[in-house]
Amino acid sequence: MRSDQKEQIKRLALLLHERDLSRFRVATAQKAKTEQDLLVLDKTSALADRDPKVCREVVDRYNSWAMNRRILLNQQLADDLLRWNSARQEAQRSFGRAEVLKTLGRRR
Repeated sequence: MRSDQKEQIKRLALLLHERDLSRFRVATAQKAKTEQDLLVLDKTSALADRDPKVCREVVDRYNSWAMNRRILLNQQLADDLLRWNSARQEAQRSFGRAEVLKTLGRRR
């Protein structure tokens, strides 16, 4: 194999690794956003200066909505984790390929 072909293969491996790292960063950001959305559901504002009956109704409605939202967000988080894990594995694999090609290039 010619040296220019070897360099092209090394450059391609590095480009693929950069692409995979970018995908991993996107998956990481999406996972973090979903996790943050779940945390926000647990924060409710104080209604101390309101009528207790109205407060109970508001809290009950909020809790009902939050439970449904939590279900959807947990499903989203499961999908995010699958994408994140896949992107992480691809980034690791492309890093390994790039490193092997770099090492082989040094030996010759």
